[in-house]
Amino acid sequence: PGQVLVPGQVVRIAWTADFPDVDLTMCETEVLLSIDGGRTIYMLLTEQRNPRIQYFDWTVPNTPTNAAVLDIRFGCLNLYPETPSLQIQSAFVIGPSVN
Repeated sequence: PGQVLVPGQVVRIAWTADFPDVDLTMCETEVLLSIDGGRTIYMLLTEQRNPRIQYFDWTVPNTPTNAAVLDIRFGCLNLYPETPSLQIQSAFVIGPSVN
């Protein structure tokens, strides 16, 4: 929370998850970025991923904001609806470009 990132910086995004009692081979996660505190989604950061892989390396985009929030979504085909999980408690800043 509160970390200041700069465009072009590569950071590791990592999380832990508690899964429902379902067959995870039918499930996926996606990570999305909001730059307005979670009110809207700005961009998709990952495609559908194996939910057991709970990290990725991200290159910060040139989208300065004081209210960046990740949404880590989880769902399972016909077993569990895709569920958003806004990480509002971990809001961060994307600063201006450094030349």
